Amino acid sequence: MSDWRWENLEGETQLRGVPLKRINYREYRPGWDHDHCIACWAKFAEFDDPAEPIEHEGYTTTEDYVRGAEYDWVCLKCFADFKEAMDWKEA
Repeated sequence: MSDWRWENLEGETQLRGVPLKRINYREYRPGWDHDHCIACWAKFAEFDDPAEPIEHEGYTTTEDYVRGAEYDWVCLKCFADFKEAMDWKEA
């Protein structure tokens, strides 16, 4: 696969086949104000920033994930583009 985002996903072997749920982004814990898509590094946050695009909804891990619920995030575009290659299922 020649997509540069795939290079980021190749190292995320713990996410292969993991069920992901689609939700609105919320802080992981106090002081943790943003996250990034594991593939394209799009920024997720509850706030808006006129200087850069912010994602407010995406796919995230569930409580069954090794790192826990809502730990890793995937933007809507990357989920659609890599769902089959990463064997992601909607939780």
